[in-house]
Amino acid sequence: MFRTWKFLFLLTMFVLLLAGCANSLEDRSASGVIAAKEAFFANSKNQTEEIEGIKLYKPAGFTISEKSDANNIIFKKGNETFLLFINPNEKEDSRLFYDLLLADKGKEIIAEETFSDDGNFGFVAIIKNDDDSTELVVSIGGAKMTTITKKKKLEKEVREMMEVVRSLK
Repeated sequence: MFRTWKFLFLLTMFVLLLAGCANSLEDRSASGVIAAKEAFFANSKNQTEEIEGIKLYKPAGFTISEKSDANNIIFKKGNETFLLFINPNEKEDSRLFYDLLLADKGKEIIAEETFSDDGNFGFVAIIKNDDDSTELVVSIGGAKMTTITKKKKLEKEVREMMEVVRSLK
């Protein structure tokens, strides 16, 4: 009988330990928002690529699709796709993409935050996609980058996305 209780106690402690170590989507989203904010307020990365006159930073591990043009740049990283849309008619303080996101009532926004600095308006939004993935959206002015990613990659990818958008001149 003592063995049974000991086994049940250890099993319960193990399950509680595992549950306590797992980060919830809300925790990961909060970390992602902080990462995006840090990237927004950091000095912009050096521009490493140019596509049809658009200069930008390309993070390590990213490739740019041949199908890209000056308004729609397609990045690949492993099996993930990142879409960068650039609207040259919008200024750095444009809230267009943010207002469109809020107007879409079909999206379940887990976390979002706006940023302003030196005439630039930016935001990050983390949107529930399914049980294992989320949609990430970062934007500054007339540039918006989106992807669908696994929850565990959220913080790293939202930081890289904001670095790309921030590097646009």
